[in-house]
Amino acid sequence: MEIALFDKNTISSMEWPIDGSLSYEKNCLTPFVVEGAKRFIQNVETDFRLLKVGKHVFPVTINETEYSSSYVCSPYTHNVSYAKEELYNLGCKPIESLCRFILNILGIILKLGKINQTVHINNWLLSTNLYPDWEGEGINEITQFFLKNWPNHAIVFRSINQCHEQAAFDKFKEAGYQFFLTRQVYIFEGKNPTYLKTKNFKWDWKLLQKGPYKWVHHNEIEESDIPRILSLYNALYLDKYSYHNPQFTEEYLRLCLKEGLLTLHGLRHPDGHLDGIIGYFARNGIMTTPLVGYNRSLPQETGLYRMLMAITLKCAAEEAVTLNLSAGAASFKRHRGGIGYLEYSTLYLDHLPLYRKLPWQVLMTLMNTVGTYIMRKYQL
Repeated sequence: MEIALFDKNTISSMEWPIDGSLSYEKNCLTPFVVEGAKRFIQNVETDFRLLKVGKHVFPVTINETEYSSSYVCSPYTHNVSYAKEELYNLGCKPIESLCRFILNILGIILKLGKINQTVHINNWLLSTNLYPDWEGEGINEITQFFLKNWPNHAIVFRSINQCHEQAAFDKFKEAGYQFFLTRQVYIFEGKNPTYLKTKNFKWDWKLLQKGPYKWVHHNEIEESDIPRILSLYNALYLDKYSYHNPQFTEEYLRLCLKEGLLTLHGLRHPDGHLDGIIGYFARNGIMTTPLVGYNRSLPQETGLYRMLMAITLKCAAEEAVTLNLSAGAASFKRHRGGIGYLEYSTLYLDHLPLYRKLPWQVLMTLMNTVGTYIMRKYQL
């Protein structure tokens, strides 16, 4: 099996299939290699490369420390910095205080264990990484390739759940990978979209049809809309939630419009401006929506988020794909037919010394026990 890794100095020598089967990967990922990921996501510091494994191409990020980088390539940010900001969701001050104390201690342990010295494979630098029609074939060869070239790095695959990646899940286990819980995601089956019959979806859809907003598709969105799109996303994902989320740039959105990195849909006000935006992409029959934004200055009863989610669910049904609607807004998603699945990252650690393994083991133990309990109990 052919395995090769390409950086900005060698990417021009990479041979792509002449049938265009990897044109999406070529057009959307090559700019990240050539120009650097930071040009497209400003709070991402990483060495971005492309891994060719047989007929598949995977984006790869290689890191050393970068503790202030976005959680999409920083395990420290994901498991400490971001986790602290999510504690308010617990709604219980004593439990929140206990968890904050645990996270402070954990942060010290993780830095001592060089937690960010990692290679992330299939890292699209998004909240949810979708996989091609890959069932884990060549996982042993991939592992040995990175052990040879980056012997001091943990090897990580994010966004693994047993709804989508059951075959790969089993291959990871056979290859000696370990699993640790990251979050609970919500899945909607667009091939048999019974969720369209839920009363909540019907209310949302009716709101869209009767309201003043026009649903605009990707080809109706102009480059002049980009600053507005960025403002809507930032107001929600950064200002409301966390600046540890990916901080997209205008160049990222231009890549979406030009190459379809994300397919954009919006809510255009009669005055001409956008008040809502979603961006999704689909691979191997699975869709996810990593970009959402809306005008938060308008009253909640305007229902912008409800209309955007109605569009997302409708698109999944029209394309007959499974929708992974990620984590967050759990009650909202359950009431519209979403089914919760635990999501994991897989790790290969066997080659690392004990002081490097121990922090990961502590993290996995906490997340796979306490984390599972909290997510199930509080339906996060």
